[in-house]
Amino acid sequence: NFCTKNAPFNDVRVRQAFITILNKQEMVDLIAGGYGKPVQSYFAPTHSKYWIELPSRGPDVEKAKKMLAEAGYPDGGFDLKLTYASENDVEAAFAPLIKDSFAELGVNVTIEPMLWSQQWELAKSDPANAQDMFLLLYWPTYSDAGSDNLWSMFYGTEESPHLNVTAFNMSYWMNADFNALVDEAGATTVTDPATAQAKYIEAMNLLVEEAPGVFFMDVKSAFVVPTYIEGFKYNINYPFTPYFFYQLSTTK
Repeated sequence: NFCTKNAPFNDVRVRQAFITILNKQEMVDLIAGGYGKPVQSYFAPTHSKYWIELPSRGPDVEKAKKMLAEAGYPDGGFDLKLTYASENDVEAAFAPLIKDSFAELGVNVTIEPMLWSQQWELAKSDPANAQDMFLLLYWPTYSDAGSDNLWSMFYGTEESPHLNVTAFNMSYWMNADFNALVDEAGATTVTDPATAQAKYIEAMNLLVEEAPGVFFMDVKSAFVVPTYIEGFKYNINYPFTPYFFYQLSTTK
């Protein structure tokens, strides 16, 4: 997530420039070793009800430089602070590649690994002192990923710094049109799924345009399951509980 309360990320052109320069496929190839997929969408493909591949902005270095110039930063020339959870190996691997990408725009990124709890507290403190970029591993905590992914991370309250009750809106972004779309979609998820899907897609396209954050990849997990074990099913909603033991049975 980008801290949209402070310069330079209070300018949408800067946020779009940073998204445009990122080569997600290259980053995933270097880091995930096949256990990940670069994504544009704010939902994983496993959530087929709402998933859609949104328009990609890059990678395009020259276009990104042009966007920064239009925002008043023709040669970059500013410093940013990126934090990540030090206990997360994937985030630790991603951070230097983000730094290298932004260096092509003349922007210096200082990487600060922190314990998750420390990173969390810093982000929820005064936004003026918060990190410019918050690297986050997120997964849906509700069965309806629509109401979770979009609402938890990007739904903003009227009161600054716009953190909602989950406090996961680390971009401090607030857009009344986005809020309305998510509200309407959530209210029709059961009674009118087609309308809910259309509203969520409209909300995601708004996120692409406003760029309060960027999604890098969906993480894949590998399991070795003996042929005599039946009932294995990966739990897409909670990666720390990848499967339920009570669903397993043996043919032996």
